[in-house]
Amino acid sequence: MAQIIIVEDDLKIANVYKERLEQDGHSVEISEDIEAMTTIGRIKPDLVLLDILMPKISGLTILRELKIDEQLSEIPIIILTNVEGAGELAEAISLGASGYLVKSDTTMDLLSQKIKEVLASTSIASGVKTE
Repeated sequence: MAQIIIVEDDLKIANVYKERLEQDGHSVEISEDIEAMTTIGRIKPDLVLLDILMPKISGLTILRELKIDEQLSEIPIIILTNVEGAGELAEAISLGASGYLVKSDTTMDLLSQKIKEVLASTSIASGVKTE
């Protein structure tokens, strides 16, 4: 299936997500905040799950950096956060995030479904030929 990187500073949460996504057949890596750009650049995953609030670097900063990197800019990013404020989420979407999930409201089934939707829309978009 897909190669997914989880960028999350809380390793307990990251491992719960990883376990579920591996059960769904995905290959999953966990990267802590400051290592994220290096890991994403090395692996070039099919999708990134990105926390916004991390102690060493903001997820929005990582998102911004990914979207200006020509080799990484097309990787879909799903924001996973406890931030429910419209400002940061609107900024994430305007920067190019494919969607977001609020951690406290997200079941593992919802997480799996959102990933399937984003991966499906990405594969459809990449299959469209433009002249």
